[in-house]
Amino acid sequence: MSKAKFGMYWASSCGGCEISVLNIGDKILTVDEVFEVVFWPCIADFKYEEVRNYPDGYIDLCLFNGAIRNSENEEMAHLLRQKSKILVAFGSCAYEGCIPALSNLTIGQMNGAY
Repeated sequence: MSKAKFGMYWASSCGGCEISVLNIGDKILTVDEVFEVVFWPCIADFKYEEVRNYPDGYIDLCLFNGAIRNSENEEMAHLLRQKSKILVAFGSCAYEGCIPALSNLTIGQMNGAY
């Protein structure tokens, strides 16, 4: 029996939610036992091009953490939505923007928007 395919993307964030919300820690090997990890750039050398070549819906579960701060984050959000059966945004940056969102205020002030 084949394992479910798992992906995870870390957009603009501090990484704290992976530690506190998921609390994977020493259980990371269990993730590998249960899932076939097909995309998780912060733990292995995965290329975006590999994901682009997956058929739509190829990833069974993808966790998306962090705010969308730049065009790369936005592109990956769209791509992972297309390639995943289930895409879950989690963490405070994905929900509220948090620290990455504060930089939007600074950029806006520099451009005279505020």
